[in-house]
This record gives sequence, C-alpha cells and structure tokens, in this order.
Amino acid sequence: MYYIVETEQQLKRLYCSGNECYIRIIPMNDEYHSILSSPCLVYFKTLNGKGYMFPINHSEAFKLSFEEVMQWIDSKFEKIYTLNKKEVLYYFNSDKLIDITDGNHSLVHRSKFADRMYNKFPNLEFVNSLIPLSKHYEAEEKNFEEIRQFLNEDPKDFYNDIFPKVFKAIEEQGIRIHPDYFHKHFSYNEKSWFLNGETVYTKYNLYNLTTRPTNSFNGVNFAALNKNDGSRVAFIPKNDLFFEFDYDSYHVRILAKLINYPLDNESVHTQLGKMYFDKDTLTDEEYKRSKELTFKQLYGGVFDQYKDIPFFKSMTEYVDKLWEKFNTENKLKLIGGKVLTKEQIQNPTPNKVLNYIIQSAETYNNVVSVKKVIEYLEKRQSKVILYTYDSFLIDYSISDGKQTLQKIKQLLESEGYVIKASYGPNYDSLKNI
Repeated sequence: MYYIVETEQQLKRLYCSGNECYIRIIPMNDEYHSILSSPCLVYFKTLNGKGYMFPINHSEAFKLSFEEVMQWIDSKFEKIYTLNKKEVLYYFNSDKLIDITDGNHSLVHRSKFADRMYNKFPNLEFVNSLIPLSKHYEAEEKNFEEIRQFLNEDPKDFYNDIFPKVFKAIEEQGIRIHPDYFHKHFSYNEKSWFLNGETVYTKYNLYNLTTRPTNSFNGVNFAALNKNDGSRVAFIPKNDLFFEFDYDSYHVRILAKLINYPLDNESVHTQLGKMYFDKDTLTDEEYKRSKELTFKQLYGGVFDQYKDIPFFKSMTEYVDKLWEKFNTENKLKLIGGKVLTKEQIQNPTPNKVLNYIIQSAETYNNVVSVKKVIEYLEKRQSKVILYTYDSFLIDYSISDGKQTLQKIKQLLESEGYVIKASYGPNYDSLKNI
C-alpha cells in the first residue's frame, strides 16, 4: 500500500520537502501507561505532503527499526510537531519536538473498528497491532486535519520544554504500593494499564485551561487521595522514608507576591487575623475564623468590612486593573506565557480571572522549583514521585544524607515561598517536622 513504508530501502528512498513535519507515535495499547508499552506504528506527515505509516511492530507489515525511523526524521526536519509531547518523550527525546496539544485539541480519534477491538480486548497489550493499518491511517489523517490549524503557533518555551519534561520525570519514577492495601482501597479499570509488580504509575494531564495539571489515571485520582479513609497507607517508599514538602498558605502568598504585599514567615492566617480582630494574639477559634475569612475573600471577593485592610486594599486594586485589562484586550495572559481568549473562559468574573492567574502562577513556580529538585536528585537515590498542587512527595534514601533534605527545602523556597515538611513510613503516617 502506497502509504506504508516498511523496509529500510523504502525509508531511504522516501523524499519529503520542507523542514517541518508532524508525527504521532502509536503505542501497542493506547490505554497502557507509556512506560509499560512500546511503539506499534509511527504516523508521519510533512505539512503539505502526504501521510505515511511506518510499522514498528504490526501484524500486517514488516518491522522497521524504531530507532532508525526516528533518527531519519530527526536528521531531516528542524521542527517536529506532535500531540502530547510528554507521552512522546517516553519513546523519542529530541529538542526539535513541538507540543501542539492544549485543551482545544487533545483528543485522538479512533476508527469504529478500533473502538470495537478496545471494547473486546481492553487489556490486550498488543491490541493496536491487530487493528488494520488502513484503519489506523484513516484515523491519523482525520486527527491531522483537525489540528492542522495549530501547527504554526509559536511554541511557548516553558510549556513546550520544561513543562512536559518535569512531569515525565516525576511519572516515570512510579510509586511503590503495598499490594494488599492498594487492591483493598482502590477500584480501577485494568491492573496492567498502570501496575508493574509493586509499582504504580501516575499520569498527569497537562492540558487544562488554567495550566494546572490533573492526575487521574485508570480510575484513581492521584491528585486527590483521601486523607481520612486510611487508603494512603497503600503507598510506601522504595527507599527508606517518605518526605512531603508543602507550601504554607500557598495561594495567599502567591497573591501577596502578585500585589507586592510583604508577608513574613509567620502563618499567613495569624498575620491577617491580627488585622481582622485588631489584636496581637489570636485564640484558636480566631485563627480558624481568620483562615475561613481569608479563603472566602480570596475566591469570592473582598468583604466591605475588610476592604481597608492593606492586604485586601491592594488585592482589590490589582483585581480591578486585571479585570479592566481583560475586558479591553479580550484575552488573559497567564503566568508562564499562555494566552486565553475571552471566549475560552466560561462566565468570567473578576475573581474567576484572578483565580486563573493564581493557578497559573502556582503551576509555573512549582515546575520551575521542582525542575531544580529533579536535577539535584539526578545522581541520588531519592526522587520526586508525586506532585499535588502545593505539595511534593519525596521517596527518600537515608544514604543521601540529611543535607539532601535541607537542599530540597532550599530549592523549593527559591522562588520566595515558605515550605513545611512532614515524614513517615507510608503516605498515611506523615508527621510534621
């Protein structure tokens, strides 16, 4: 078939003009975590030429060397567009990769035949190799036409480069589980999709409007594990201990930085509570009330009785300017560089726009800081294994020494935010330090 390149000779003879192309690496099973699968096919297309299928491990064709295919592509093109770069990085790491995925075009079409095969054999590790090449080709041609309009968008360095690499680095570590506890507490679709022995793999979705990643995979929401039902006991270290580092009153401190309001290392709720109640020392009830008041105003707008408190006065001025700019320009530039049109934000309000900014600042700061930690731990046993918005779980090896923990804290605080730490033998038994 004219769209299949299945021998080394055919590959060498293939002529393609231009310096840009699009690829999609099709794994043996779409549902498996990428670290537990391998390439089945590579769909390849120049922007103005025809599309081709390069069979790597498919029942209908000879097998090409995946390494040779990717080397050929990498040698001939300056820009290599792809969907979901984080997943592609498991198989192919090139500085030429450009991620074109966002919330508008992240879905991958399947043929009706493929849907039937997945309904019948969801757990079959090589199911894509049994789906006819023609069906794969039709689906990929349809995918390409849907995303063609986005191929010439300028890649944002942060979102194209640092963003997918950081989360791939976290994912690929996996998290050790206690099998008895894990199977007792969690329901999931297929064991083989994310489990390898005593290691479970998470999968971050990076393509959300606010840039805030989610982490729900195979029926388990790893970003919202219940703290109260004992289920966290299922997660145990591969090394010696878990250490969790989390930011203190993170969103409030992010806002304070945005509005240039000075906060010290004392609890934010104590600092603001002193202003609410006009006193130097708070009772436990007043501290609790302060916390409630702060979050209500952060997400719902400033109360009239507190509008003259310096922090909220500065917040109001910032939100008013942000809202005016949003309505004048009909767009919102998030921290990190991503731009949202007014139409992308449903029922916008001043505080909703503010929360988009705060969440993007959270993501940007986290990724910049965690990247430093990952690089620092590269030659050490300890690893970052879980990211949950304002906290980071470290699988810590005692052999790395106490100075490693001190360095991690220092790196996470490098952007100016306050870190708290806890530790324990499993994820359910963490004690504050």
